Amino acid sequence: MIHRKMSSMDHQMPIENELAPLRRSRREAIRWLGAGLGVVASRGLLSASATPKGPIVRTILEDIPPDRLTGMTLFHEHLSMSSGDGKPIFYDDIDLMVDEVRACAADGVSCIVDAGVSGLGRKIAALRTIAQRSGMYIVAGGGLHAKSDYPQDVFQKTADQVADDLVALAKAERWGIIGEMGTGTDLPMDPEERKGFKAAAKAHTRTGLAIITHVSDGCVQCALDQVDLLEAEGVNLQRAVIGHLNDITDDLTAASIAIARRGANLGFDHSARPDDPRIDEYVRTILAVLEAGYEDRIFLSSDFASSRRLRKNGGPGIDMTVTTFVPRLRKAGVNDAVLHRVLVENPPRLLAFVPKDT
Repeated sequence: MIHRKMSSMDHQMPIENELAPLRRSRREAIRWLGAGLGVVASRGLLSASATPKGPIVRTILEDIPPDRLTGMTLFHEHLSMSSGDGKPIFYDDIDLMVDEVRACAADGVSCIVDAGVSGLGRKIAALRTIAQRSGMYIVAGGGLHAKSDYPQDVFQKTADQVADDLVALAKAERWGIIGEMGTGTDLPMDPEERKGFKAAAKAHTRTGLAIITHVSDGCVQCALDQVDLLEAEGVNLQRAVIGHLNDITDDLTAASIAIARRGANLGFDHSARPDDPRIDEYVRTILAVLEAGYEDRIFLSSDFASSRRLRKNGGPGIDMTVTTFVPRLRKAGVNDAVLHRVLVENPPRLLAFVPKDT
């Protein structure tokens, strides 16, 4: 999530979709994913008394086996958030959000990970309602976005105490992932944010939940500091996604491959905005990461947070990753088998865990 205050009028004007010729039609998406859409229609077949054995994916409504997610997963989006100034915002319209999420399902998306936290105004009740009414599997995140959004009591607590709070909230709110955990651009890392990251690492160890991070303003060293801290705290880096890598302007490709070599996953979650002048650079970076052999580390999403990109307003939708960016990758030569690995296979592998202290 871009760290800024959102206005109730944020991007209300429709945008012209320049990429209409590149869009994948619903028929093509259904053909490509095969039975992917069926998983959304089959929701609710797993009752509470039939909790799956072994690794599970924890959605906001139920625990499911990872192989239930046979469609695409958008790993870093926002389906609920506040404006930051108390004014109404499009997220408040649950009917609208249900319609937008249903449109994602029609494009072959079977799961959306909401990477919001309470400091961003994410409402767990809203996520539950959207999941119930849309039939979409929704995974809720939670944690500490950035120091400016921390609850005041965090500043008086130790990392262990904050970890206790995160574990308790993960259980109460049914988190399926920790994050987005954010840091600013301070070098070295701000002490309070360092404490927050240590707490997230401790909560990860106790719960088994993976971690999504927020890197501010394209700060390469900040991203590497996140990797260093998580590794030092005992996190298996294959269970962490370093987020917002698209914002890096100082040799994005080299930075991405350096992070992948460390063992962490790559969050290309600002790739899909059709009016982004760097979108072709993102494609080239993905191609380079694939060429380097790291297709299992790539995670694509859009960090959705703009009303002008709603389908209702003429935009590409919450799943703009599917409607605008994937066609560019295919045009650049990425085949369907690789896209399936990235969009369908990688996310459940990250989300799957054996419940511990939850």
